[in-house]
Amino acid sequence: MKTRPYDERDGLKIWLTRSEQQQVLDVVEDDPRKKIALQLGMHGLRSDEIVDVEPRHFYELADSAGSALLVSDGKTGRREIPVSDDLRQSVRYLKNGAQRRKDEPVIDIGERQLRNWIEAVREQLDATDDRELTNWSALTMHDLRRSWATDAYYSLAFAGVPIAEQLTLSYGGWAQTPKGRQTFREDYLGPVPDHITATAREDLALP
Repeated sequence: MKTRPYDERDGLKIWLTRSEQQQVLDVVEDDPRKKIALQLGMHGLRSDEIVDVEPRHFYELADSAGSALLVSDGKTGRREIPVSDDLRQSVRYLKNGAQRRKDEPVIDIGERQLRNWIEAVREQLDATDDRELTNWSALTMHDLRRSWATDAYYSLAFAGVPIAEQLTLSYGGWAQTPKGRQTFREDYLGPVPDHITATAREDLALP
């Protein structure tokens, strides 16, 4: 976990490692709706977008290239996001098990209850994690999106994708404008993720 204080208000911006994101999901392993909601946050969705996701918004990319999600009414309009096959399959299982229509919300709650869910998760993690530098008590849904944005950008950039920032802005729903890029860089882009640093360290062949 890496943190930075906000510039103009109290609190911390948080970036979770991949293993810490899994810790969050492990807390809600037995509750499919909560797990899917948190996974959607870890795929870059805003809270108001998470509660609007429907099963019909998931689809398979052409040529067996994986799964994607259509955000039909995001802050900057429609956009498509690559998602894990596991998330798409979990939504399918939930839909079939709960006998829901394709056009019904997957989570079927409001944003306030979504905040209550993440609050319960962070309280449980805060009570069981004795690491001094882990600030679970400050974790918000927004930090899941922040962690996704940073991981997505650095993963694409390290892989040599020349339009890493453009893709991240597109997938995350930031406007492709100077203001949109500024918002992304100042409020979301955090320190280089540990898994990127570890891979770079191997390439550097440090003594």
